Amino acid sequence: MDNKMAVERVTMKTVSDPRTEDLSLYSSEYLEVNPGRVFLPSFYADWHDRYTNFTVHHEDVWVVTFPKSGTTWTQELVWCLMKDKDSPEAQLELMKRFPFFEYDCLIHPDMEVSGLKEDDPMRPGLSWKMVQSMAAPRTIKSHLPMQLLPRQIWDVKPKVVYVCRDPRDVCISYYYHYRKLEGYVGDLQHFIDCFLDEKVVYSPIWSHILTFWQLRHQHHVLFIRFEDMKEDLAAVVRQVAEFLGKEVKEEEVSWLVHHCSFDQMSQNPAANNETFTTAPTEEAKGIKFMRTGQVGDWKNYLTEEQQKAFKTWTLKNLEGSDFPYYQDFN
Repeated sequence: MDNKMAVERVTMKTVSDPRTEDLSLYSSEYLEVNPGRVFLPSFYADWHDRYTNFTVHHEDVWVVTFPKSGTTWTQELVWCLMKDKDSPEAQLELMKRFPFFEYDCLIHPDMEVSGLKEDDPMRPGLSWKMVQSMAAPRTIKSHLPMQLLPRQIWDVKPKVVYVCRDPRDVCISYYYHYRKLEGYVGDLQHFIDCFLDEKVVYSPIWSHILTFWQLRHQHHVLFIRFEDMKEDLAAVVRQVAEFLGKEVKEEEVSWLVHHCSFDQMSQNPAANNETFTTAPTEEAKGIKFMRTGQVGDWKNYLTEEQQKAFKTWTLKNLEGSDFPYYQDFN
């Protein structure tokens, strides 16, 4: 695979923007990582070499998404197809079964949270240890864009399931995510301004999506959409199973559709990430990690002016692209 972005020299510079200072209780300094102008916490600089030089195995399965795009949903589906869903391991929290590859670069290395067990993936450095010590086949989650993922992914070619979602819905979901997990107390308008200006963690979203869209014909990459999962989960279950080389009978498809339904997952502590972290504010305690799981929820939030801003931003980013989705602005 001719992948110039994967081998291009990475540079980092500090972002000086007062709008970003109050986004998170856990990080007030950010980097622009190039190529791609990727917006990441300053802690990423200490982890970059370890991440890009990570040893990849052919039997690994990666779920890669921009945040709030159906990641948890897809992880649970992939794990159940790859592993023994009737084993005691299935009762473990998802972060233990399906480690978050770059979690450690999102938090201060000396962060302390009271009440954590010794094996809690929230402990600084533990996710990194887990992902290296897992038994094959490893199931690994990442939100990193293509050019910052381990270089060996593009040579070893493990299976990569990429999921995208309407950026308008992502924005609303990410806003609540920031309120729940980052302690953000600003208003929606300020968050939307940061989102459209690509100053929220892992931005920019469009290059994140479009790079994998261009890779969708690679045999080791499966590109799926959150909206397709909502419309016909059984069809996506079969599609993912075929991609992973797993035979599933129709009764297994039916079980997975039920198990991975929003209602079931939102009530399942092993799958819903409610144990992911302690809520940093009183308001955050009332916000669910799996909040609504709806398509088009943005219509309940975005004003006419905000919708116009999204239209301008979207059309600019899709100029010259054959990506056909998320352009319904009428």
